[in-house]
Amino acid sequence: GLQDKIKLVPIDLKNRPDWYKEKVYPTNKVPSMEHNNKVIGESLDLVKYVDSNFEGPSLLPDDPEKRKFAEELIAYSDTTFVPEVYRSFAKDARTLAGAQFDYLEKALLKFDDGPFFLGQFSQ
Repeated sequence: GLQDKIKLVPIDLKNRPDWYKEKVYPTNKVPSMEHNNKVIGESLDLVKYVDSNFEGPSLLPDDPEKRKFAEELIAYSDTTFVPEVYRSFAKDARTLAGAQFDYLEKALLKFDDGPFFLGQFSQ
């Protein structure tokens, strides 16, 4: 697996080191990955990059419709779900982020063909 090929570097989200923003990922978001002198930082971009540059089972479903749906959910998580949940931490998360949780819960029911997300397991 990738465990032998990558080095995980923990980042303090409240106090990110300057080197992270300067040398790794200028937008200062996590997660990010540097590979072959290329830095990738958005979740969907990371998943696609890992799928196309490393051996092993795909991180996305093989079925084109499910793959598109998975990509949409990952993008939704990055652009809407996570930011809204973070904003709600200052207030009542159940009311402020409720719509985002409801959206994900409903979306996860779209393909109910197995015990895993979109019916397929990746390692």
